[in-house]
Amino acid sequence: MAKIKIVTDSSSDIPTNLAHELGIEIVPMHVHIGEQMYRAGLDITHNQFYQWLQDSRVKVTTSAPSPVVFDQLYRRLATEYDYIFSIHLSSRLGNFFHSAQKARTRLPASATRIEVIDSKLTSMAMGKVAIHAARAIRDGGTPDEIAHLINSLIQRCHIVFFVDTIEYLENSGRLSLATSVLGSMQRIKPLMLIDEGEIVPYERTRTRAKAIEGLFTFIEDFPRVREIVALYATTPEDIEKLLEKIEPVFPRDQVESVQFSPSTGSYLGPGAMGVAVYEGPA
Repeated sequence: MAKIKIVTDSSSDIPTNLAHELGIEIVPMHVHIGEQMYRAGLDITHNQFYQWLQDSRVKVTTSAPSPVVFDQLYRRLATEYDYIFSIHLSSRLGNFFHSAQKARTRLPASATRIEVIDSKLTSMAMGKVAIHAARAIRDGGTPDEIAHLINSLIQRCHIVFFVDTIEYLENSGRLSLATSVLGSMQRIKPLMLIDEGEIVPYERTRTRAKAIEGLFTFIEDFPRVREIVALYATTPEDIEKLLEKIEPVFPRDQVESVQFSPSTGSYLGPGAMGVAVYEGPA
């Protein structure tokens, strides 16, 4: 039986204990705070990161690791695995995919097949793709079955979110909206989603309560919801408000709650919330 490995990056927001349990290899994003560089999930905790983000006047930026990091990782994994599926942050939101792809092209031909995949997603929408692929491997899935499953999951995992301020999105360069549209969003809580790998507007709401209502509306629009992940940056207490709305349409005890990692929180900022939805097949 072929030995298969799932690789993803820290933009997936997969909790560390779950990644370890499923054998998912996570490549950390580099978080730059002033002159110091940290590896997300390794050198800096979520709480430390948000404390810095809220308290410090030092600019916080992120970057994907260089192709050298992926080259070393793939060479190490190739000694043990026959297939590697490397699933990464939307190429329109960061350079993980391009770094991984460059590393892949530099590697010599070997018995190990490495597929580098642009998820066109972020956070736990991408995380769900990696998680379900890893579970399928654990259950004995073949390389062809895993490849088919990943492509299917990318189509059926969705994410919507809102931010307290668009400042972080603007500074990160990840918001591909016209200046006039940005200007009109300054005094509202804009709901946004990932569409074909880009952040695009979903709904305009003027209060946090209405924005949380918008997260529920997004969920309600899917007739076959399999799984829901409630996402937050610095306001776990607001998850309860969302769960109260979800309860009539989906068992609240089955809703996962995950904090945005530094990889995602760096461009969403404090106060951000979202939901990732895994939609079942028709």
